[in-house]
Amino acid sequence: MRVLAVVLMLLLSAAPAHAASGTYVRIGHFSTDQARVEASFDGVAAGTLDYADLQEYRRVEPGEHNVEFRAAGSDPGDPVLRSVLVIASPGRAYTVLDVASTMKVLEDDVSLPPGGQARLRVVNGGDAETDLVRGGTAVHRAVQAHSATGYVDLAPGTAALEVLQRGKEPTTLEAPVEAGAVYSLLVSARRIELRTDAKAAEVVPGGGQETGFGGMAGGWDWLTALVIALIVGVAMFSVRGRLFRFG
Repeated sequence: MRVLAVVLMLLLSAAPAHAASGTYVRIGHFSTDQARVEASFDGVAAGTLDYADLQEYRRVEPGEHNVEFRAAGSDPGDPVLRSVLVIASPGRAYTVLDVASTMKVLEDDVSLPPGGQARLRVVNGGDAETDLVRGGTAVHRAVQAHSATGYVDLAPGTAALEVLQRGKEPTTLEAPVEAGAVYSLLVSARRIELRTDAKAAEVVPGGGQETGFGGMAGGWDWLTALVIALIVGVAMFSVRGRLFRFG
């Protein structure tokens, strides 16, 4: 019983009710003037971005950070195409977006949506005014090219999202919207993509669609789960040994 009590205490300490929040920045390239760019963050190479790429969130310290773009194949010391200063507040998330040859800093509201709702915005990096309709109801109307909307709260569900771009064929996304999640609909000349920015008030680093583990998002990670499994295994082995010894 003493072993089981210790295991229970370890389980409770290893499984926080909510993961610690941090400050996050991610970088996207949506300008058609450059098919590919080299990004740097505070003077350090931050990867190559093709048109319509949006990187994962990176955790940063609060304060001022400089994001720069250079031509493809450049080094951090080569001439800058464009740059922007990000003033990051503690516990906030930001998207640095290169659109229409201009660097913009979007503040991402990754807080928990109210009342079991979800939250969604449109980032229109394309060249056409766009409407977003869900289940026959407009979510965002007349989103101008090269702009981003604010967020709207909407009910979770499986109704398809219809993206209506002026002068283009409609695009339908069969993407379920989950309670407690925050989404950005990314529109570009290359593709239309629904990115999951956050779930349960914690950023989703990869920004992909949810695949399993539903309610565990923002909770245990793989390392924690492995440690817990080892602890439980040791406890069960110890209890079994005692039963065989004294049974």
